[in-house]
Amino acid sequence: MQGAIFSGMERSGYRYLMKRFAVAAACTLAILLALWLPLLAYVHCDGMKEWKSVAASWVTGEETRRLMRYHGAAVLKITQDRVYIWRESRWIPVRKRTPG
Repeated sequence: MQGAIFSGMERSGYRYLMKRFAVAAACTLAILLALWLPLLAYVHCDGMKEWKSVAASWVTGEETRRLMRYHGAAVLKITQDRVYIWRESRWIPVRKRTPG
């Protein structure tokens, strides 16, 4: 049996087995992506809802735009009590929440 990899298995059978394995792997990957992507979207949207409730409670959209323009920042980090900008590899506070 020339070309046999295992006894009783010709090279053509090995190729067929490898093709079936590749199809099974591709289908498994597609199924996992189909299950993972909606979960990722749900978690992201849930986080956005939480962020909007924090941000809307004390920082208005106009104030956010003004801070971004003034500091030349593309990103603001808004927490319960402060607003930060990203400078020199760290978050720098630019506004503190006033009580009241």
